[in-house]
Amino acid sequence: MATPTDAQLDQIADVIFVMRDRKTTRLPKPATSTGSPAAARLSAALDWIGTDPDMGAAGIGVIDFTADAMHPLVWMHNGDLPFRIGSASKIAMMLAAVQLRLDVRKILDLHIVSTPAEFDALFSNRKLWSRSKSPRSEMLEIADPAAAPQISKIFDFAKHPVDFFGPDPKQANLPAHKTAITSRLAATGGELTWEKASTFAFSERFWLTGSLSDNVAATACVAEIGVPYIKAVLRSYGLADLAHGMSLYPTSGYAPYPDRRKPPPPSPPRPLTGIDPIKVRDWWSDGAGGFTDNRSWVPGSAAALAAFMTALMTDAFADAGGLVAGLDACEDIRINLADGGAHAIVSFLVDGVDPLHTLGGIKGTAGTRVTRQLNKIGILKKSDGAKSPLVAEFVYVETLQNPAPAAPHRSVMKYAVVAVGLISDAAMGASQKSEALGIAVHNALLTL
Repeated sequence: MATPTDAQLDQIADVIFVMRDRKTTRLPKPATSTGSPAAARLSAALDWIGTDPDMGAAGIGVIDFTADAMHPLVWMHNGDLPFRIGSASKIAMMLAAVQLRLDVRKILDLHIVSTPAEFDALFSNRKLWSRSKSPRSEMLEIADPAAAPQISKIFDFAKHPVDFFGPDPKQANLPAHKTAITSRLAATGGELTWEKASTFAFSERFWLTGSLSDNVAATACVAEIGVPYIKAVLRSYGLADLAHGMSLYPTSGYAPYPDRRKPPPPSPPRPLTGIDPIKVRDWWSDGAGGFTDNRSWVPGSAAALAAFMTALMTDAFADAGGLVAGLDACEDIRINLADGGAHAIVSFLVDGVDPLHTLGGIKGTAGTRVTRQLNKIGILKKSDGAKSPLVAEFVYVETLQNPAPAAPHRSVMKYAVVAVGLISDAAMGASQKSEALGIAVHNALLTL
């Protein structure tokens, strides 16, 4: 196996997304829309939420795609505040996976390396990563053999174009696809175990992460991609720009590794490296009965989630200026998120919007039918070590209103809500706050 020359490494470096100058790859930070009558109406309809005793302390973003899907109206509150967002942070791994896939495809097109073994060697080559226009120390973390993306475990080079091992990720929302995966988990209570993890291909674990929020599936994918590469993707997009309130920065897994000494021998992936918790605004148990640890390896801010959502719904991920690649990548993330169906984690916020759901005793919005949803929810409970239960929401919804609202042009709406730091207190539980937020946002948008 020939080692690429310096000139060839220069060619390869030019097509790897995370090696570009971040000034050219960073997403714009979301801010409340101004300068138009529609923006003024949006603020007038939502500003009261910022002073609400139940929701005002949270970080919230509302993105209204109804009138212009490519240039949505935005409303932000406490966007810079980082909280633990739990499983909602799994969207970072999903983004890194589709970004890595595009990197591999572009490198293949150069006809310099072609086999899985050559790619494994390439991605752990320090000479390659030292060519980055991004900070060299961060890039060299990726080159560590203990952390470099395991290309040979993730991608099937027999597919054209190369894609994840396993079923086509674009078929993930088909009932047959879902049933084929979930039926194999029946013997383990519907959740993946480390003993079974190696029998599920990457695309299957990708779907289990997004739709069922499976912790073992997510952790196995994180381990194969490598935390340093995931961090680099988030930094490149400006989603992990901590100094500017962009705090989507998960740097660990979601399921504890099993004890290898206990039979039957489990098959966990390699240990994670690059774990880098940051300060957040909520509390975690210190293990001795106190709540003094306010650092988290699953943090997120509303600003970062809103930027992610806007890019996801406008096909702005995967390749700057590359519409086809952006559509391909974003569609695979969207298809593999929870969709409100039988094999999907529910969104409390959508339960508030949909009158067919009445969790927590809160009735949904009368006359509303949710026709489409995509969500990735995060839930942290006392049993997880949280001082108070908290919820994070990352959700896109499309609704149909019947009878028509006072503003008939709002009969069909498309919008997204991101929320972090919905924390239980004496007055209301975290899930109830999420439902109440859903009702408040939906009713406000109906008036625009």
